[in-house]
Amino acid sequence: MIRSLLFLHILFASVWIGGMVYSLFFLGPSLKSMQEERRRELLRSVLGKFFPAVWLSILVLFITGMGLWHGYRKDFSTNPLFHTKLFLFTLMTLIFAYIYIFLFRRGHLKGIPNLIGVNLLLGVLVLLLITYIA
Repeated sequence: MIRSLLFLHILFASVWIGGMVYSLFFLGPSLKSMQEERRRELLRSVLGKFFPAVWLSILVLFITGMGLWHGYRKDFSTNPLFHTKLFLFTLMTLIFAYIYIFLFRRGHLKGIPNLIGVNLLLGVLVLLLITYIA
């Protein structure tokens, strides 16, 4: 059971972080040469498909994270690195909620890449932390 939780946790973290890497380093630069209207249309389409995967990733990461916390590593409660990771995950979730609710759904696409960059930085920091928690 623990291995299944760990697998799902890593898989969905990869979906979220991998999507941010793709968006910032591959999709964004490729869209620069397109006309503004086509760029907006394509970006809305791609993000419209990616963002539900992020919401699912957040849900799965929370559920599997709590399962791993309570069933695998009881010392997480006293581990300051774990609390830092949980804080960063919460911050990433709030940033994503802002991106989705206040920017994407309202059509304000220009600010999204900067906040995705912040979330990517936080996600990489979480990866560094879990390397030292395990």
